[in-house]
Amino acid sequence: MPTCQNCGKKWSWFDSIKKLLTFRKSMKCNHCGKIQYQSVSSRNTISLIVLLPIITIPFTVMFDLSLFSVLLLEIALILVALFVMPLFLKLTNNEEPLW
Repeated sequence: MPTCQNCGKKWSWFDSIKKLLTFRKSMKCNHCGKIQYQSVSSRNTISLIVLLPIITIPFTVMFDLSLFSVLLLEIALILVALFVMPLFLKLTNNEEPLW
């Protein structure tokens, strides 16, 4: 779970997923109220996790899976991605450029 760089308190899984799904660059700590930013390595890792369900679509077509199987697989992968994303969230005090 991510830890606030100002107060040092860990964020809960629910708070982390709520902050990630707002799609804002800055995230406010619930404990101290200071602004936190997602680190570059965290942004890159979470981007790859989010792409996982999309990347599997060509393989489902290649193996000629039924529509029901494809939908089940995609829903399962989306749920796994949602549950795993907060585990890779790392916070910084300063906004870092991607490159």
